[in-house]
Amino acid sequence: MNDSEKITALLEHFSLKATEFASEIGLNNVQNVYDIQRGKSGISKDVANRIVARYDCINKNWLISDDENMLNDKTLFRLVPLINLDAVGGFKINETTPDEPQYTIGMIPFTDAQKDDICVPVSGDSMTPTCPSGSIVLIREVKAWNEYFGFGNIFVLVLKDGRRILKEVNKCAENPSKNILCVSKNKNVPDEPLPKSLIGGVWKVIKILTDKGY
Repeated sequence: MNDSEKITALLEHFSLKATEFASEIGLNNVQNVYDIQRGKSGISKDVANRIVARYDCINKNWLISDDENMLNDKTLFRLVPLINLDAVGGFKINETTPDEPQYTIGMIPFTDAQKDDICVPVSGDSMTPTCPSGSIVLIREVKAWNEYFGFGNIFVLVLKDGRRILKEVNKCAENPSKNILCVSKNKNVPDEPLPKSLIGGVWKVIKILTDKGY
């Protein structure tokens, strides 16, 4: 794709006219944009810098080289499997049984998702307002959680009795080598220590989707 085609692609992507685009990126003379469109000049480093400063979703390497991706990787959507099993914002018994099979009930688009990520619905109110009931969380498996937990982050903790607990995890003051502290976002729900020996798996929450318009 030459520079003329790249400018055309940008105008189409943002639904802008050349004059509007020039104004958006701080060019006083729209003729610069016209010249690139007509092949009279190329995309200079100055223009490329102006574009990515205004639109951080645009891949600068695409503007100035042969990189084929117009958008940065972080802005690209990946369809992530939505799993039938919920994550409960509390320590109650899940409505689903421990041996219920896991299967995909839909696909949800997320940015920053990786190949093996999944997403699950949230139930319970202990993590409200951060992860309210009915929201969807994008989660990623933490395989070495016994070595490093990453305190201060929100996780789905899969317990050995089948429960799937959604909590912020912090260091536990009581026997921290064997326990973690499960912190709630709901001020009316007390924090609780949890023995690591009860944990069967850990998934880190990467993103929270609270808009139910999916």
